[in-house]
Amino acid sequence: MRIITKAFGAALKRFGYDFNINRKDFYIKNGSGKFKYGLIKTTASYSPWLEDKDFLDVFRMIDGHTLVEFYRVYELWALVGEVCKLPGEAALLEVGVWRGGTCGIIGKKLELCGSKDTLYAADTFTGVVKSSEKDSFYSDKEHADTDLASVKKLFYEDLKLKNITILQGIFPDDTEKLVPQGTKFRFCHIDVDVYKSAEGVLDWIWDRMIVGGIVVFDDYGAITCDGITQFVNEQKDKKDRLFVYNANGHAIFIKLY
Repeated sequence: MRIITKAFGAALKRFGYDFNINRKDFYIKNGSGKFKYGLIKTTASYSPWLEDKDFLDVFRMIDGHTLVEFYRVYELWALVGEVCKLPGEAALLEVGVWRGGTCGIIGKKLELCGSKDTLYAADTFTGVVKSSEKDSFYSDKEHADTDLASVKKLFYEDLKLKNITILQGIFPDDTEKLVPQGTKFRFCHIDVDVYKSAEGVLDWIWDRMIVGGIVVFDDYGAITCDGITQFVNEQKDKKDRLFVYNANGHAIFIKLY
């Protein structure tokens, strides 16, 4: 049946049709049982990314350097443009850089906005850390297929960015000391896959966020990242933040005070 499904999908794609199908019981069999999952579909069709030449040019350069799908990458690009409207100086942070793709998108948009703010790129470059019983699928050391040299090449040679500071090690445990004391933040992208790592990042950065600042959790809607879903759900009703679940899988906090 799987072979027939793949063949049918390939045939449809040759005729210009998108194809995405799973058995009815796929999400029951493949989830952890903690949350309900199902294929998200939408009838929306407005696609501003198709006329955003800057975004498309940068995406072509970072494609292959990220596991984040196209629509979430564009949302990061758009959200950075929004937080650049916030007054004053405030840095940006991504934790979970992997091969550097989404951080490159964030850094390039920041540059095109004319901002001089620093983007901190934090990763162990040795894979996932702090997995626990709260994470049904992830273990330490997953996504270790990266290296610092290739990330530096993407940032500094290919994208020619000057606004990125790399923090190698567990964040914040090992590398918070490399961030100047008193630094405020306008944006944080948390792409760490597991509960305790996300908890550590949010605990560290929330009081350092300026009003209107945005925190994005990449993994909230992923069936394999139930630890992130659990953590965000425990945090989302606090009075000092607005919460948005975008059907592309992002969870977003906007700081109110």
